[in-house]
Amino acid sequence: MPLKLKSSGGGDVTLDVPSTASNYTVTVPAATGTLVTGVFNMQVFTSTGTFTVPTGITKVKVTVIGGGGGGGYGGSIGGGGGGGGAAIKIVSGLTAGGTVSITVGTGGAGGTSGVPTGGTGGTSSFGAYCSATGGAGGLTGNNSVASGGAGGIGSSGDLNPKGGGGTGGADGVTYDGAGAGGSSILGGGASGGVQGAANAGGNYGGGGSGGRSANGGAGSAGVVVVEY
Repeated sequence: MPLKLKSSGGGDVTLDVPSTASNYTVTVPAATGTLVTGVFNMQVFTSTGTFTVPTGITKVKVTVIGGGGGGGYGGSIGGGGGGGGAAIKIVSGLTAGGTVSITVGTGGAGGTSGVPTGGTGGTSSFGAYCSATGGAGGLTGNNSVASGGAGGIGSSGDLNPKGGGGTGGADGVTYDGAGAGGSSILGGGASGGVQGAANAGGNYGGGGSGGRSANGGAGSAGVVVVEY
C-alpha cells in the first residue's frame, strides 16, 4: 500500500510502492527529527577562502564564475571587457569535515593612458574540481575601432558556459561610442557610453565598458557558489 506523509501545516505527499520491489523499507528520523530532501543550503564565496564539508554531506553542486575583464582606455574610444566564464559541476565523494580551497577571481582593471588595454579578470576555482577563467580586457582605439575582450571559459564542469564578449567601440558616423562589457551567466555587463566616464561591471563576472575619452571601467569580481 502507498505511504502518505502528512504535514502539520496541511497537505500531504504520497509515496507509491514500486511494482517490481519485494521488500519496502523507509527509514525516518527520530520523533524529534525532520525528514527533508533536496537542496536547502548555500554558501556564497565572494573572496578566496575554504569550504568545509558539513556533517552528513557527501555531494555538492558548485558554480564558479571568473572575474570580468576591464574596459579599454578611450584616448578616443575603448572596447568593453569580456564577461567571466563559468563552470557548473556536481561534486561527489566528499567527506564531512574535509576542506576544499576556493579561489575567487578579481575583476580586471580598467585601461588608462599608461596601460591602455583593460586588465584580464582572474580565474575562479573550486579546488581541482573545476575552474573558470576571467574575461579578457577591452582594447583601446584612437580615431578608429577598438575591439572588445573575449569572454572567459569554464573547464572540468558538467556545464562550461562561456562568458559574453565585450563589444567594440567605434569613432565614426554610423556608430560613435565606447564598447559595452560582456556578461557572465549572471548578467552584469556594463553598458557603453558616448562620452565621459566608463561604467564598471554590474554583477559577478560582468565586464567593464570601454572609456570614451576616459579611462575604461573595471570588471566585476567573480564568485563561487556551493549548494547542498
